[in-house]
Amino acid sequence: MDGKGKIALWGLGGLGRAAIKYWLPRERIELGIDSKITEASNFRGINCFPPSAEILVDIEVVIIASTAYSKIKEILDSFGFSGEVIYIYELLSQEYTSDVGELDALWIDLIATKNAGVIRLILDKPQVLVNITYRLARWTRSWRALLPLYYLLYVFHSLVCVAFSIQLPLSTKIGPGLIFAHYGTIVFTSRARIGSFFTIYQGCTVGTNDTGEGPVIGNFVSQFAGSMVLGGSIIGDYSRIGANSVVLDLTCKAYSTLVGCPARVVTKG
Repeated sequence: MDGKGKIALWGLGGLGRAAIKYWLPRERIELGIDSKITEASNFRGINCFPPSAEILVDIEVVIIASTAYSKIKEILDSFGFSGEVIYIYELLSQEYTSDVGELDALWIDLIATKNAGVIRLILDKPQVLVNITYRLARWTRSWRALLPLYYLLYVFHSLVCVAFSIQLPLSTKIGPGLIFAHYGTIVFTSRARIGSFFTIYQGCTVGTNDTGEGPVIGNFVSQFAGSMVLGGSIIGDYSRIGANSVVLDLTCKAYSTLVGCPARVVTKG
């Protein structure tokens, strides 16, 4: 965030609070904004307010710490805000692209998931063990001298996946910032291609259709509980897959929201 002016953080739920506490420099944050706040308050030395045009008068940058990114952008537009708007994970993606190595990708996974210190993180979100075994196994696979370690990690990854009911083949290509919001009955096909900062909830499937095609999912996409993205679907950046939706062979632009069974686009990019 070097060189940026006065910054507001919009979103003081789990993501925003964890970011302020662990990796977002709070001394750079001028104020916090959240629609659930009914009156001015304070969090870790940051003055926080409900949304209004008045509090944004001197703000030059708004960082959005919420999956309701497109909705908040609409509100900012209605306020006449003309400054820069950044999704919180974009701060990381400015330094790390989808072409980074697996060790860097693991580091970004952990930063994006982090809600506590290392021990608390493992206790509160033990599903990060899937990220660890997935990234390390993929990294060792590229080194001939490490093949014995790769096979050991392959077995360990399989056991970890069984423990958390997450089927994630090592051949599935996923960019940095993979976030398992919860664990349980999550399935990926090896034919899926997924971008950076993908968040997936419990009971979800990223799978094939009858002809064996796998979906292509862009960057900063969230897939909510019980939903399925299947077949030749192409999901644009910043899109959201609503809970219990079934997306089959559907193409949508960036900033789309998909709901229903079969899914339809209710918010277009």
